[in-house]
Amino acid sequence: MDTEALRKSLLSKFREVTADRLEKIGLALLALEKDPRAAAPAEDVARELHTMKGEARMLAMPRIGELAHACEDLLKASRDGRTSIGVATDLLLQACDLIGELLEELEAAERPSEATATLVEALTKAAGGGAAVATTGP
Repeated sequence: MDTEALRKSLLSKFREVTADRLEKIGLALLALEKDPRAAAPAEDVARELHTMKGEARMLAMPRIGELAHACEDLLKASRDGRTSIGVATDLLLQACDLIGELLEELEAAERPSEATATLVEALTKAAGGGAAVATTGP
């Protein structure tokens, strides 16, 4: 198998696995929003984000890796009580939506993106305890 065929195969598998991860994250976030003290959903989200971040970085998908990293930081801030679960959940769901869009066009996940930069900034600001900037769309 040549290098390009291997890369395409890995990216195809990454797209499939990451889509499943996003679904698991979404369901866990909804459970966490209902019961912010529930440990299992928060641990599920943290595990899925961490794995996604590593896989994205290994496959040179910096935008997805960057978003997953910022999401991890926000989830930790929420668990530590530095930001509300409502703010965290809204932003984390927005990040999942954007990652899903990036999966549709993986080449976009390799390039700088204003939408990604804006959302990463909002995630980071919310993780620092500041007021979150609401973002929508790609």
